[in-house]
Amino acid sequence: MSVSVENTTEERPEIPTLRFTPDLTRSIAVLVFSVLFLAIGIELVKDGVLEGLLLVVLFSLAIVACLSVILPGACFVEIDPEEITISSSFRRKVYRWDQVERIGIFEVGIIRRIGVDLNAKYPGPERVPNYMKSASGFHISLPSMSGMEPDGLLEVMQKCFDASVNRRLEPEKMQS
Repeated sequence: MSVSVENTTEERPEIPTLRFTPDLTRSIAVLVFSVLFLAIGIELVKDGVLEGLLLVVLFSLAIVACLSVILPGACFVEIDPEEITISSSFRRKVYRWDQVERIGIFEVGIIRRIGVDLNAKYPGPERVPNYMKSASGFHISLPSMSGMEPDGLLEVMQKCFDASVNRRLEPEKMQS
């Protein structure tokens, strides 16, 4: 006999969806620098200097890279009581809290970021050991975003994670 449990008083952390974006200062500076050197490269090519082609190719790629960060919606981290969404260069990955094994802060040199370990419920390739796992100790790491220091962000994420764990355990308690 199976028992269906519906929990309508589900507790969720009292936090709104948090959305963090990168600090665009560096990307805008690189974009301006790249446009300047692209123009120099174009002028060199017009004058018959073939080395100018290298400048055109190199700084055209730099402009594309900058635009993949600057354009709205290209890069962000969004955290809510249900999931973490990480978008980089318009590629979006969503990790539900029930797919998270643990979260924590790691340091590599002067870099201090938040890492996330995934459990067997996550079917994606991030669970496969990769080069980041050895350096950080986590399957994935949140990219550097402006808006909140790692300690404060970890506290918010821990509330979401704990609420998810409690939601998963509640049906088990009621069935016992």
